[in-house]
Amino acid sequence: MDVRIETLEAFNIIYSAGLGPYPQSAPKAWDQLFSGLKSLKDITPKQIIGFGMDDPFLTPAPLTRYVAGTTYDGDFKDTPDLNLHKMEIKSGKYAIHTMKGPYHNMPAQFAKLRNEWLPTSEEELDCSRPWLEIYLNDPFEVAEEDYLTDLHLPLK
Repeated sequence: MDVRIETLEAFNIIYSAGLGPYPQSAPKAWDQLFSGLKSLKDITPKQIIGFGMDDPFLTPAPLTRYVAGTTYDGDFKDTPDLNLHKMEIKSGKYAIHTMKGPYHNMPAQFAKLRNEWLPTSEEELDCSRPWLEIYLNDPFEVAEEDYLTDLHLPLK
C-alpha cells in the first residue's frame, strides 16, 4: 500500500450532512450539497471532500452522519434553508493513500490503511479529526475504474 504523510493547513468547507447508514446518508448529503450550491451565486466550489462523522462499529447505523463538502472561494454564512453550513477542518498530519477505482471500495481501503499500514508505521491515530475523502477527479468525466480519491487518515 502506497502511503505518504503530509500536514494539511486548516481550511473551511461548505457542507451538507446526511443521517443514517452511510450507503443511504452519503448520497443524500451529496444531493443536498450540489442542489444547494446551485443557489449560491457568489460562491465558487473548489475541492470536493467527504467524510463520515461516526465510527460505524461504535455508532448505531441510524445515527451515523455523513458530511459532503467543498472548499470554496467567496464569503459564506450558514444557509439552513438550503441545508448548507460552514465547518473548519483543523490542521494536522495525515497518512494519505490515493485510491483508484469505484467509491464502494473506500471502506475496505480505509480498513487496510488503519489495520495494516498503521500498525507497521511509527504513527498514531488522531481520533479528534475526521478521516477525509478528497476527490481528485469528476465522476461524470471519467470511467468508474479511473476514479481517484485521496484517503486521509489523521495522525497525531
